Amino acid sequence: LSGANDREQRSKYAELEAKERAYQEERERLAYIEPKDVWREGELKAYDGSDEDGPLLMAVKGDVFNVWKGRNFYGPTGEYHIMAGRDSTRFLAKNRLEEESEDEKRVELNIAERANLEAWYW
Repeated sequence: LSGANDREQRSKYAELEAKERAYQEERERLAYIEPKDVWREGELKAYDGSDEDGPLLMAVKGDVFNVWKGRNFYGPTGEYHIMAGRDSTRFLAKNRLEEESEDEKRVELNIAERANLEAWYW
């Protein structure tokens, strides 16, 4: 009897794994976006996580990343949502999750902030 139960449990587990794999593959398909050599900051805004299933982009130092797997962090209810759909270089450099004032944006990053950015980036 236990052999039959084991086979039944393995069969159920395999079925659940297959469903989960199919679900993840579909999420990945929906979140895919064709890579581009050049992105404009305005283009990124459309990918701020508002679309629950679509791509979720963030730029750092001119490179654009699709962070859809971290939707719980970068999506609309996530603590890092401020970085989604935009250039988040200064947020990372300054370890800051609030918008900068216009005056602050004009100030170049200091050496400590640039070093911090490199730590995040690599």
